[in-house]
Amino acid sequence: MDIKWFGHSCFQITDSIGRTVVTDPPDDSVGYTLPPIRADIVLVSHDHFDHNNVEAVLGSPIVIKHPGIYKAAGIDVKGVATYHDDAGGKLRGTNTVFCFTMDDIRLCHLGDLGHVLDDNEARMIGDVDVLLVPVGGTFTIDARGALAVMDKLKPKLVIPMHYRTPALAFDLDPVDKFIKAARGRKVLGPEKILHVSREDLDQQKIVLLEYVS
Repeated sequence: MDIKWFGHSCFQITDSIGRTVVTDPPDDSVGYTLPPIRADIVLVSHDHFDHNNVEAVLGSPIVIKHPGIYKAAGIDVKGVATYHDDAGGKLRGTNTVFCFTMDDIRLCHLGDLGHVLDDNEARMIGDVDVLLVPVGGTFTIDARGALAVMDKLKPKLVIPMHYRTPALAFDLDPVDKFIKAARGRKVLGPEKILHVSREDLDQQKIVLLEYVS
C-alpha cells in the first residue's frame, strides 16, 4: 500500500488494487491546501473544521463519522469511541479512533485522541500494524502521551501527525519534541510517499512523512 500525508491528520491510503481511504481532511484555514484527492472511503474522527472537510474529497466516497463496525468498498472498518480531551469529553467532546485493514495490514488512525488509552479501549482497538498518532499536544496527546499509547498498542510502524509545521495556522509542538522523547527507537524519513508491505513490519519503527501540497 501507499500512504501519503496531506498535513495535520489527513492521509490518503491506497491499497494494491486501488481502493483508497482518506482520513480527516482539513479546511483550508488550517494552513494546508489539499490538492485534488479522491477516495472510496472518508473517515472523520470528529466534527471539527480541521478534520471534517469531506467536500474537498473527489469521487462519491462513503463517509464514516461514528463508532461502530462497517464494511465499505470491501474494506472492514471499526470505529472505537474515545475522547478529545482527558476530562471525559467535557472540554472538547468525543473522538473516534478508526481501525481498518488493507492488503492484510491493520491500520489505526487515532484522530484527535486527547488521553492515554485505558486497557479496555486498547482491547477494543486490538492488533495494530500501522499507527497514525497525534504528537503535537494542546488539543491532543503530546509526545509522552503518544509514546504511552504506542506502548499500549505495540504497532510495528508509527507515523506521527497533528504537529506544528511551517504551513500550520496555529501553534502545536513540533515533531522534534516527539522524536527526542522517542530516543532509542528507530526513526526513518522523511518520506514523500511511504510504501508499506508486510515485509516492512519486522520491527517497530517511526517514519516521518513530508506533507504533500
